[in-house]
Amino acid sequence: MKVAMTATGTTDLQHVLIDLGVEVTRAGEREISGRCPVHLVRTGHVDRSPSWSMNAETGLWICYSCGARGTLVGLISELTGDEASLIDVHSFLINSSLQRLEREDLPEPEPEVDWLSYSRFSEVPASYLYNRNLDANATRKHGVRWDTETKAWVIPIVSPMGELMGWQSKKVDWVRNYPIGVKKSHTLFGIEKFVGTTAVLVESPLDVVRMSTVLEDAQGLATFGAFVSTEQIKLLNSVASRVVIAMDNDEAGLKANKTLFKTLPRFDKGILWLNYKDTNAKDIGDMTDEEITHAVETATAIPGWLL
Repeated sequence: MKVAMTATGTTDLQHVLIDLGVEVTRAGEREISGRCPVHLVRTGHVDRSPSWSMNAETGLWICYSCGARGTLVGLISELTGDEASLIDVHSFLINSSLQRLEREDLPEPEPEVDWLSYSRFSEVPASYLYNRNLDANATRKHGVRWDTETKAWVIPIVSPMGELMGWQSKKVDWVRNYPIGVKKSHTLFGIEKFVGTTAVLVESPLDVVRMSTVLEDAQGLATFGAFVSTEQIKLLNSVASRVVIAMDNDEAGLKANKTLFKTLPRFDKGILWLNYKDTNAKDIGDMTDEEITHAVETATAIPGWLL
């Protein structure tokens, strides 16, 4: 790989990363964001949300999902194994007087994970609740907050016993998990409040909040994304006797559905699959109250893609 140099002796890190195969989603003056390029190696599955970030001044990078971190040089070495590319990068560091890119400094320590630290976040502004058709009381009850600095939703990651494990900050094309590497795959959003028999499994915690004011005989549980872990399946099976699978109505959701169809254990009162055929919605959050009720009530024992 050759590092593209400009006339001034500097380089566009965004282009370097793209040449490395990194899927860049946003490139600012201070930060470059994208999908983690080492996620598959670290976790066994690809980064389905843009949770990777590189400091554009220091070249230090971190994945807020899998916890991987390092330097630009180290990343190039890991992704290419090409000594020539390392020589190019070192030349760039010298010519641009950015030798600090080689430092092994790590990002700032994560904040303390406790309810007191979490309470510093604000209540969600009414306009954002309105845009997502969310009830203020239901949002507060589920602990969802708002980060005024990043203008992002803040979603608590809570263990089945009600212990705060961390939280997820999220907005369009941007996700951060605190602390880094928090095992959100070891819980389900809403599980500490689950008291019913029928669970509606969704990807987004905000869809759980949405359903809580619509459904009377079922409660939502969220996986924090399209990937459903073995631990989450076990938890689901331990609290619910019936489950309605309602992953997103998109390619990733369909893939997750097909995997679940093969791996879900037996539920005493059965497994149902949400029917999206009467709506163009991507997920439950896009539906009206009537559409949510109808979709859950008409869920079928045979998945739609098999009909």
